[in-house]
Amino acid sequence: MSSSRRITVVVMGGLALARLAFGQAPEVAPSAPAPSGDPVLDALVAEALQKNPELLALGDTALAARARPEQAQALADPMLTTTYTNDGWSPSLGSRDMTTLAFVVSQELPFSGKRRLRRELSARDAAAVEPQLARARLTLVAAVTRAYHGLVLSRELLTLAAEQEQLWKQIEGTVRARYAVGQGAQPDVLRVQTEVTRVEQLRTLQRAEARIREAELNRLLDRAPGTAVETGARLALRPVEESLASVVERLTLASPELSSAALSRERAELAVALARKEYKPDFSLQAGYMNRGGLEPMWLAGVGVTLPVQRKRLASGMAEAEAQARASARLADSVRLQLRYRTEERLAQLQAAERIATLYEKGILPQDRLSVDAAVANYQTGKVPFVAVLEALVTLYNDRATHLALQADHARTLASLEEASLDETSSMSASSTPSSSTGNMGR
Repeated sequence: MSSSRRITVVVMGGLALARLAFGQAPEVAPSAPAPSGDPVLDALVAEALQKNPELLALGDTALAARARPEQAQALADPMLTTTYTNDGWSPSLGSRDMTTLAFVVSQELPFSGKRRLRRELSARDAAAVEPQLARARLTLVAAVTRAYHGLVLSRELLTLAAEQEQLWKQIEGTVRARYAVGQGAQPDVLRVQTEVTRVEQLRTLQRAEARIREAELNRLLDRAPGTAVETGARLALRPVEESLASVVERLTLASPELSSAALSRERAELAVALARKEYKPDFSLQAGYMNRGGLEPMWLAGVGVTLPVQRKRLASGMAEAEAQARASARLADSVRLQLRYRTEERLAQLQAAERIATLYEKGILPQDRLSVDAAVANYQTGKVPFVAVLEALVTLYNDRATHLALQADHARTLASLEEASLDETSSMSASSTPSSSTGNMGR
């Protein structure tokens, strides 16, 4: 990260904390997510950001946190004490000089600077909720995006299954016709029927998967159960054009964990300053009025001073604060390295998916179609057995399903990249490897 960018981040963070410290509310809601190019997905994301209960709860938590700095800086409430002092056993107010009814007010006064430091510490604690809110937003956007692309994938696979079923039925007619004239075998007819049944099995699985993804979206958006998600979207790759350095820099600025680490470091430094202040004494002021009945009243005034003589306790507090400051600084470095690693990992996955998808589009799928055409033509002339047609068709539809799954994986990994999470990213599924059985379609 360049020095100028680091200075910008520090200044922006300092301004946000200054707003919090002086009673100005920090900006809770960051800018809206970048448009995805799919209006349905963008609408789902916007609705989730408005209605998701977890996000709303964190928003209320952030509002509550902003009230803490004033409480931390405020003086302790003054204390009013009433005492009655009697001279002798019998009540003697007004008849003896030493009998008094006293009213005493006392006020604690911390040493200069302690209240300010406590306010700033509390301001950092309150500001720590903001990265949590930002993380929840990023996680929610990514979760909606992944669920949406999972739904689109299931519907694409359903369309592919319907196409496959239609083709198998056409081939079944051809096989039956050849069998009727003695040019085909009965096992060929039975195998086609098996493939038609298997397609129905795949369709059932994908319908269930689509319902699961809709249920997930309804949970994230706080919608009623069973609410349908209508979309005509098709899966398509969105290649990453940014360089690694540009993506890392952008996500470093957006990372809630790095913001939280910076706040933790500043808080630790303030804790060290406050620990030094603990070596200074605190004060208390007292003022009182003493009523003596019919005699002249009396009054009192006093100043109390705490004696910070427990040096071991104070030294221990200082050591703790300094160690925490060092740990916070190292944690920020660790978070930065982890974020960079996760970013490189996801970009590598995305680039691999893009290369493999290009191979499917320009090489594997066109070759599969040529193989099917050749197998069908040769079967009709009796040059190859039916199993050659079967293998060619199975390979074609598995590769088409693999291509769709690869595109969905790319979209989901792209969502994880924008999430800027430090957690492990699911590796690309077996979609990068051609399947050999229709039972693998859509995994």
